[in-house]
Amino acid sequence: MGSRPAAPFDHTAAEPPAYRAEEIYGIFSGDPARQYDMREIIARIVDASAFEEYRAEYGQTVLCGYARIGGWAVGIVANQKKHVQITAHGTGEKRIHFGGVIYTESAEKAARFILDCNQHLVPLVFLHDVNGFMVGKEAEWSGIIRAGAKMVNAVSNSVVPKITVICGGSFGAGHYAMCGKAYDPRFVFAWPTARYAVMSGDAAAETLVEIKIKQL
Repeated sequence: MGSRPAAPFDHTAAEPPAYRAEEIYGIFSGDPARQYDMREIIARIVDASAFEEYRAEYGQTVLCGYARIGGWAVGIVANQKKHVQITAHGTGEKRIHFGGVIYTESAEKAARFILDCNQHLVPLVFLHDVNGFMVGKEAEWSGIIRAGAKMVNAVSNSVVPKITVICGGSFGAGHYAMCGKAYDPRFVFAWPTARYAVMSGDAAAETLVEIKIKQL
């Protein structure tokens, strides 16, 4: 007698991106050392290349924002692979935040955005090219453990559909925080350049060499 309940997620007629998808080949680099702007990739994926960024000036190594893909409203969480210069609060000192690394501000922003998407029934798409969370004394003092836990908690308790796209590297705790396989996304897509592990091959080799040198 009745009809099946429709999906509760917002859908409109799909539009093609304003930029050609083939241009991604000239923008994206699978080389971990090379920088590129993830916004350029997003502009070639989303409908009409329209990306409404969330708190663009804060935590710039993770991009968050609203867009449509195939007409469906989605929230996008993506790793920015371009190094960004920031001004430290209080001291006014200029610092470089490395692309592909999750810093305290980035984790806090992503956690808040993921919670907002859950509140407004917006599915999530994660675009990975991540080396992990920032480490070191300064990162610890800035509260990276608390902020990272907040992001992981938001992802693991997320109830909206989640889709993961591994573009480049996906290493360490960054793989989990960006909704890796452990947090049960609906689907994990891997580009031909995708590589993921607890630790990258280079980092693992350096660690083993360092241990051996200390032993000798």
